[in-house]
Amino acid sequence: MKYTMEKIKEKIRKWGSDLSQLEGIDRFQYLIEQAKLLEPLAEEYKIREFQIHGCASKLWLVPRIEHGRIHLQSDSDAFITKGTAAIILNIFSGELCTDVIKINTTNIAELGILEILTPQRQNGLSNLITTIQRYANKG
Repeated sequence: MKYTMEKIKEKIRKWGSDLSQLEGIDRFQYLIEQAKLLEPLAEEYKIREFQIHGCASKLWLVPRIEHGRIHLQSDSDAFITKGTAAIILNIFSGELCTDVIKINTTNIAELGILEILTPQRQNGLSNLITTIQRYANKG
């Protein structure tokens, strides 16, 4: 199990490294590119039950737990939020629930993404991760 925990941390370091090589507007453009890669969520899932509250824009997260692993889908009505969610989904989706719940704010800080987000988007990111971990805790 330690292996997968390290896998999550390695993905965080990889995304952090990618983001650290960019400056200014290029970082936002990178998030927008990630947003465009994320599959759109079916309209039937864009409901209050799946909405992440505290975001600057609308963000939905749909979890599925299968064989002790969490699988995630997400969508947003804003590219920056959707791109940020795409990175978080890449890090956590498909991983063991027991490992997902062990990731802490220090690990997430290694992404280097908090520095470019507004306080409201930082709050949304925090709520997204907390929600993922809450779902994982049920798995």
